Amino acid sequence: KHPSFFLNFKNNLIMASYVHLLSLCLLPLARTFTPATYHLTNDALSRGKPLPSTGSLLFAKSKWDSLIDEDDDQLEFKGGPPVPRDMKYNLFNIKRLRDNFDSIRAVGGKDLTNDVYARDPDTDTFWFIGKVARVSDVPIEKAMARQWPMLEEHAARLRPQELFPKWGSLQLWLAPGDSELDVAYNRPNIKFVQMFRDVGDGDIVAEIRNVEIGFQGEVYESGEEGFRTWRTEDGMTVKPEIQSSVENRQPTEAELDNMMEMLNSQVVPDV
Repeated sequence: KHPSFFLNFKNNLIMASYVHLLSLCLLPLARTFTPATYHLTNDALSRGKPLPSTGSLLFAKSKWDSLIDEDDDQLEFKGGPPVPRDMKYNLFNIKRLRDNFDSIRAVGGKDLTNDVYARDPDTDTFWFIGKVARVSDVPIEKAMARQWPMLEEHAARLRPQELFPKWGSLQLWLAPGDSELDVAYNRPNIKFVQMFRDVGDGDIVAEIRNVEIGFQGEVYESGEEGFRTWRTEDGMTVKPEIQSSVENRQPTEAELDNMMEMLNSQVVPDV
């Protein structure tokens, strides 16, 4: 009796079925996109929260995500000199610097890398926070100054109890690349060198492009205590050398575990 009524009813039924199927397809993605994983709200942006990489947003949380998320409600990084956009502590910049590090190391080897340690200037404890790399024509002093905001904030996030209270005045020191084992054994030939935030009179951002430098930050596994060492104001070890029976071979995991237990037993709590 009313052909238009049946035609509209048929079209509405088809549309309802389409919407239902579409919702079934998108439901798993909606469950993956949780606020705990991605800080995309206006509130997060206004407070300077880290944002995810500009790549695919539908990836599982990494240890870097956890490092940022765990501290979001506790640590506030306010004040200090202006931070260049490409050195703000967010996942996009972290990933870019890590990729740069891998690329530079793949071409130049460990000679173009250095191990980085952070220190509260009121203590003699130096915390390992990662590794830096730079292309051959960039001095290491300028490579460190260029990445300083990223390195210092990473140190404060990595050791919130020990280093965050001195964020803004932390010291950063360098050791030769891949020298962790020699540092752990207190080899007297390993000397740390202090770096500084400001070097030269020019514009460090304009002088050093971000593709010429890299940073591979330390990230702890569950329950890991972190690697530290004790040094003098001149960067020399304050503890006697640990004699090793594995001079000509790589130490086993058991030997490394025993060495770390020995080092941790020497820890004297800061007062």
